Amino acid sequence: MRSISDIGARALKAATAAAYEALGGVSLVSDILMIGISTLSKYASFNDEWRENFIRIDLAVELDRRTDHPFFLTTMARELGYQLVREVRIEQVSANLTPTGVLRLNRILDEVVHETERAMEDGYVDSAEKQIIRRKIAHAMQELARLDGFMIGGAQ
Repeated sequence: MRSISDIGARALKAATAAAYEALGGVSLVSDILMIGISTLSKYASFNDEWRENFIRIDLAVELDRRTDHPFFLTTMARELGYQLVREVRIEQVSANLTPTGVLRLNRILDEVVHETERAMEDGYVDSAEKQIIRRKIAHAMQELARLDGFMIGGAQ
């Protein structure tokens, strides 16, 4: 019997879906990993039938390497009560923090809020709206990870 909580299991499923979206969707991930779309879909599915199916660790590591945010590593660390601190080497930071960069981040975060607000207008958020919002969140998480890297040890 697994000791992972229902919340932890759902977080892993959500991390799986977020990683897929960050790389352009399950079809593109299927091509990258050379794993069938149906198999990959099971890993991200909240359906009771696939509740116990999780992505293999080697695939999770590969996805975390290919995205700008370690979705799986972050989720696993939280499940174990840890917080990640990224080791940032100066050569990894590609740009200084600029007012333009901050405005771009503000626009990206505003898109998440705007899309969520729009979806909630009718009192119900359908699955298509959720997917759009999740894509916006994944993009925002990538940009926030870049900012976090800068704050941890990037260029001055």
